[in-house]
Amino acid sequence: MTNALRSLGAWSLALATLGPVCASAQSSPATPGGVQVIDMGPATPAPQKHAAKPSARPTATATATAAGLPGASALVHNALSFIGVPFRMGGTTPRAFDCSGFTQYAFASIGVRIPRTADQQFYSGRPIAGDPLPGDLVFFQTYQFGPSHVGLYLGGGRFVNAIGKDVHVDTFDSTYFRGRYLGARRFLGT
Repeated sequence: MTNALRSLGAWSLALATLGPVCASAQSSPATPGGVQVIDMGPATPAPQKHAAKPSARPTATATATAAGLPGASALVHNALSFIGVPFRMGGTTPRAFDCSGFTQYAFASIGVRIPRTADQQFYSGRPIAGDPLPGDLVFFQTYQFGPSHVGLYLGGGRFVNAIGKDVHVDTFDSTYFRGRYLGARRFLGT
């Protein structure tokens, strides 16, 4: 566990949060079976450094046309042409994509350079207020804290993304993405 926390860069946070519990555990005797139960009191969330705040997800009525942002029509068209391409973590080509490799490749297809990873894309894109427009990137907190997944917004509460087994269209109302939305960023028209 210690090594896993260290590899994620979370060891110091764990020590700061759990230090008193660990000290209590060291001074308490274990049960005959070797299991020790510690009353930690009510569960409280650990403080998070550099936390990305969850955001209200776009409404299903956000149906702006892809022509709303310069280059959005071509971007959306190109991105949708990759539907069915297999997902592979680290994938950056049409042989296999991960989420940010997919969005980076789609933007490159219209001559726009964006960073490689979801978190880099989140922090370098222009934050937008309100609902995203087609061609904006939408970000989610999935397998790790902060922006760890990205998709390309299509309008109407739908986005195309590389996750699971392939590139496909999802909605903000899916059981997986509901509640994980962090916000949208814009790279077109900047």
